[in-house]
Amino acid sequence: MFTVRVPATSANLGPGFDTLGMALDLYLNIEIEISYGMNQVFYTTGGRAQPRNIPAEDLVVKAMHKVFEKVGREIPPLKVTIHNEIPIGCGLGSSAAAIAAGLSAANFMVGQRYSLNQIMNWAVQMEGHADNIVPAMVGGFTTAMVYEGKVYYQRLSLPEEIKVVAVVPDFVLSTAEARAVLPDKVDLKDTIANLQRACYLLASIYNGDTRNIHMAMDDVIYQPLRKHLIPGFELVFEMAADAGALGVALSGAGPTIVAFCTGDEGQVGQAMMEAFASHGVDSRVLYLNPSAEGVKILGKR
Repeated sequence: MFTVRVPATSANLGPGFDTLGMALDLYLNIEIEISYGMNQVFYTTGGRAQPRNIPAEDLVVKAMHKVFEKVGREIPPLKVTIHNEIPIGCGLGSSAAAIAAGLSAANFMVGQRYSLNQIMNWAVQMEGHADNIVPAMVGGFTTAMVYEGKVYYQRLSLPEEIKVVAVVPDFVLSTAEARAVLPDKVDLKDTIANLQRACYLLASIYNGDTRNIHMAMDDVIYQPLRKHLIPGFELVFEMAADAGALGVALSGAGPTIVAFCTGDEGQVGQAMMEAFASHGVDSRVLYLNPSAEGVKILGKR
């Protein structure tokens, strides 16, 4: 028996659409053991493991099958127990975590036959978004590049003082729905503005200089097109900034909104929840840290 642990992720971080991402200390844990019968998938809720069928489970098993198909073997009967802390369909990388967990688990079972880069490329093919997959697999703050069909990345560590406040509204927003509002073409002036801000954000993180992060995270292309999908969007951003947030961004496709802080996390989280409430939306706040670790295997094969 062994366990695979994968962190949640927040992608885009403002201007870094499909490029920037970071791992967070909120985890998907998959416990795997040989079953003496048919494949079984259990989902842990309230401390009890119960059979359940949800998309994350399907993705875990589908990803495992992909690796076994590559080696030309049948997947053995398994008992897969899933304990998931990551909200599903809320922009915190639940799908990326499930795919990364399944591929990594199966690769572990076949003796680590495939490299991290191979597994990462398969994960991106399955999930479609390198900005979530890369930090889920390697941890930290990452920038991803897909060049001629292959994934390349660089990884940075966030300054230790940065904390992340993630406010999760009580509704689901699918990635397909969030992408449907995006244009086929983007104005050159806006493209340049976002490129400047994404580069400035990377340099700020690298140098540990947080003074202008609020400007660097101010996306002018994608978030403005998605804000009507999230009641209270603008007020959440405004109240987070007023409460002391360094910068605020929609997490991935949303609807979760994340704020970088170096203090006043409680005030920021409360302000963001109140902003959602003023628009009739219930929400919950997660006080998180950046995770330096990506996929981790615990136990023996």
